[in-house]
Amino acid sequence: MKRPLKIALCILLFIILSMGSGFYYVFRGLNDPLVPNSDQNTSSTDEFIKGGRQNILLLGMDAGTIGAKEEHNRHRSDTIIVVSLDKKNKDVKILSIPRDTRIKIGGYGIQKINAATAFGGPDLAVKTVKDFLGVPIHNYVAVKLSSFRNIVDVLGGVEIDIKERMKYTDPVGNIYIDLHPGQQLLDGDKAEQFVRYREYPDADVGRVKAQQQFMEALIDKALRPATILKLPKIIDVVQENVETDIQPLEFASLANFGRQIKQDDIKMYIIPGEGKYISGTSYFLPFQNQMNEMIDEIFFDDGNIKVAVLNGNGAKGVASKVATELESQGFKVVTVANADSFDYDTTTILYPKDKKSDAEKIAEVLTQARLEEQEETDKRIDLPTIIVGKDVN
Repeated sequence: MKRPLKIALCILLFIILSMGSGFYYVFRGLNDPLVPNSDQNTSSTDEFIKGGRQNILLLGMDAGTIGAKEEHNRHRSDTIIVVSLDKKNKDVKILSIPRDTRIKIGGYGIQKINAATAFGGPDLAVKTVKDFLGVPIHNYVAVKLSSFRNIVDVLGGVEIDIKERMKYTDPVGNIYIDLHPGQQLLDGDKAEQFVRYREYPDADVGRVKAQQQFMEALIDKALRPATILKLPKIIDVVQENVETDIQPLEFASLANFGRQIKQDDIKMYIIPGEGKYISGTSYFLPFQNQMNEMIDEIFFDDGNIKVAVLNGNGAKGVASKVATELESQGFKVVTVANADSFDYDTTTILYPKDKKSDAEKIAEVLTQARLEEQEETDKRIDLPTIIVGKDVN
């Protein structure tokens, strides 16, 4: 397969996986490799373990402060979703996170989750979503709002059955929405109105449901044979409007995966919860127990024991080596990272009291490791965590 076609397939993949403010995966330099910005924290995303799910955070940025110079503008994420890809089983699960979700953002206190990008860009958004869901985030894609309008126009519009009258004006936010009910072809401007409208009885949840409706229509349009002929124009439209940490070597596997995905292979979810006003501010409050069950279904539905692996001896790649061994034995490695120091002499399996049996099964694989139950007062971990010591190299 020629390289341009691989690139085109990758873009088509992320058109199919796109929603809301528009998330379009694009190779920004068709001839030059992607080079991360020197001031960018490239360690913000987790290491991907081969054979596991790949979780990609997609961020659709809003217009920011109207009239502000772009270099000083602070964009919030108008839409936030995590796309979880299982290349082995050929399935895609998409989790939408309402933008008004009330959450604690490190260094900024209680905020709406969409403020993370305004405070710290995609890096802080990755960390915030990772902490909120308790799952690894391997990559991110952030897309400007203007890309959404233009891509819909290049596709020739998207057909949507609008269920209710949509009319809303916010001159300060530069939002002007005026749509009538009925089946119709939406151009870029009207499509943006549709996905940004939020005057629903169930507030942010209604908005996310409408965005998912739009996504289904976009999938239908993107899968039509005529779309492949428009991919060169799509590339031109979006290649300057995307920020991502996905490297060129990922393109071939993503392209191949995209060609195998069918519409029935894609499942969509919304964080369960309700809208409430707190101190005069509208928030979305998740139902924690239901959310935990949903997270297990999306990210950990294979029934395997979940485990974290931390590098405690400083040797390069040692945590990944242990993680790969565990994956080969059927364990689900959800985190690979560094420990709090590199001074651990003995490999240790630290576990909460209710996970003792899981820890013992891990010890059957890592026979040199010692078991250590977490203190009752220490609630820092909720699953078996392996700290790789100097006895492993």
